[in-house]
Amino acid sequence: MLQPFSDAEVGSVMVHTTANRGHSAEELADMAVDKLIHVGGSAPAPIRDQALAYKERVREVMLFYIRQAMLSERTTMLAEIKETI
Repeated sequence: MLQPFSDAEVGSVMVHTTANRGHSAEELADMAVDKLIHVGGSAPAPIRDQALAYKERVREVMLFYIRQAMLSERTTMLAEIKETI
């Protein structure tokens, strides 16, 4: 018999919305990087600077691949549309 959970913790939730459009590649990259990397405000300056530089580099890499995924999806959709014509 399954035992019910006695405690549950949800944690923080962030909601990002747009009006009449999807999220841009930049917005998606920012959301992903913010989930992956947190730089504490109390970190010593050299460590904080290095962490922020790393975070920016990760953002650039993610942005590149998100854009590639968007282009790839468009290519796939175009091919599927051409198949139906």
